Amino acid sequence: MRVGFVSLPWVLAVVAVTVVVLVFCLLGTSSAEGQYQSTVIPRVNVETGGSLSITGGTINGNQIDFGNLGPGLPLEKTLSLGITANSAWHLTVGKNQDLHDSLLNATIPSANFTYKSNGGLGPTYVSSSTEFGSSVLPSNVATNGSATTGCNVNVVYSLTIPGDQPCNNPLDSYYSAVHTYTLVVGSP
Repeated sequence: MRVGFVSLPWVLAVVAVTVVVLVFCLLGTSSAEGQYQSTVIPRVNVETGGSLSITGGTINGNQIDFGNLGPGLPLEKTLSLGITANSAWHLTVGKNQDLHDSLLNATIPSANFTYKSNGGLGPTYVSSSTEFGSSVLPSNVATNGSATTGCNVNVVYSLTIPGDQPCNNPLDSYYSAVHTYTLVVGSP
């Protein structure tokens, strides 16, 4: 049996060519033959929606503080609400109770605590003194609003203390109620 040896330069040349071929195959080329494309079609469903925020008025945080009042003269305070909606909308308000002082167990009659509303062109506002609706049957603040990127609705509160209303000590208690405003978007 005869064994032959291959010279070292030939072995190095074969290894070098093999490495170059492997690198070329692994990395590819920048020609169009090495590029592949795929397309996608983004789809978005926009739900009916909007937003409601307190934008100002005579408020402190989320409280409308009427301060100390005597009987007889009405006092008005304004709450400003910002509305955006992408469809028809209306705004309602409901109360959890009439103005009530739990320590005295006394209530200011709802006829003495009313509101009106106003704002920009478009919606229909409440133009006469209206009692606040209940949380079960809220009252309208603005109706027939159309899609908008910004509409301000002002709610003008009016409070008149009856002459026979029990007095409270402001350090111990106060008359209060919770009013919940609801923006309904996408229905008449």
